[in-house]
Formats: sequence, C-alpha cells, structure tokens
Amino acid sequence: MANILNIETSTEQCGVALSQNANIIAIKEVLEKGFTHAKQLHTLIHEVIYEFGFSLDQLDAIAVSEGPGSFTGLRIGCVAAKGLCFALDIPLIPIPTLQILAAPHSENSKVVSLLDARRDEVYAAVYDIGGALKTETHAHILTPNSFVDLAAEQFCFVGTGAEKTRNLFSSNPNWKFVSSHPSAEAMPALAFEAYKKKQFANINSFAPAYLKPVRITASKKNSLGRPA
Repeated sequence: MANILNIETSTEQCGVALSQNANIIAIKEVLEKGFTHAKQLHTLIHEVIYEFGFSLDQLDAIAVSEGPGSFTGLRIGCVAAKGLCFALDIPLIPIPTLQILAAPHSENSKVVSLLDARRDEVYAAVYDIGGALKTETHAHILTPNSFVDLAAEQFCFVGTGAEKTRNLFSSNPNWKFVSSHPSAEAMPALAFEAYKKKQFANINSFAPAYLKPVRITASKKNSLGRPA
C-alpha cells in the first residue's frame, strides 16, 4: 500500500489530495482570485493528513504538479514538496501539469491540454485516447491556423486556455471545449503509476518546468517607493 500526498498549485487553484495507491482518501481545494497558495497550502496539507487520522510519517511519496504554469504557484508547491521529501526521506514524483489536465478526459477522448500563458499564448500538449503523449508540452502562440492539423479529428480541448482558444475558431463539430483548472483529484492514478515504475525526481536538482523565462520589469519607483 502506497500512501501518496498529491500537491497541485500551478494555477490560481490550490489543491492537496491524500491517496492510497490510486484511490483518493481525502482532498481539499481552494480557488481564489490572486495567489493565496503561500497561506493556503500548508493548511490544506494539515487538513487532509491529520483530519483523516494520518500522520506525515505514514507517507511513502509526495507527488507534485511540475509545470508549466504560474511561476509563483509552481515555486510554492515544489518548495513544499521538496521540503517534505527531505524531512521524511521519501521520493518525489513530478507530474506534468498538462497531463493532470488531460487525465479526466483522456480515457474516452483525444485531448489538447491548454494552460493560459497570458496575451495570445498558451502552454499546449496533445494526448491520445488512453493518455499517451502525442505532442510534447510547448508554448504556443494562438492564431486562426492553430491546431489546423487536428481539424478533422475529434478532440477535447481542456484547461484554463480552452475558452481563449475556442474564441479563435469557427464552430467545428469535431471539437469540444472544457474550461477547467488542473486538479489534485486527477493526480493519484498518475502518481501511483509513476510510483510503481520508480519514476522519481532527484530532490537536490529538481525544479519546476516553467517553460518561459519569468518577465521582470524595472521598477518605476525609487528605493523610497516614490516615482523615479
């Protein structure tokens, strides 16, 4: 029996699920405007562990959404996951965020997972029925010709970028769009499969897959907080 703590913080939704093998025992998720992960995550971890009669030393592994996604969200989730793995001496299981998005839909459909990357960009990955990866995760600039090679096939477009993508296209009867956030609820089956295969990250060197560099702009204020 593998007890796994699953952490998902790649978007504004912050979630934690406790699972035994591929089965969820407890789950807590919070979706708020702005990123409140720094104050929410450890509270959620405490709630799913202790309110259901577990203790941290009963965990066999930590699974974490590895990105892409929000720089802030991913950093908070990965730091928490790595800290627990170091303290408990247990393995870390990284799971691609777009795979988490696809998982609830890929059993019966081909899936295009989309995370909003602001402006006219999305992070995208394509999955076959059953969840096999067809196209690696990449940053994609949306145009009217986006995904034209998929037009004749039935696909489910899912994620925080689904609505933005739908707005670019005329109606296509082969495509449906589902706006959703990556959820910790979709992680246990993926995490347990990786656990069985010992697909663990090197805790010392592991870092989230941000894909795009963080954009940092020079402050328009001086060191006193006044306009420069």
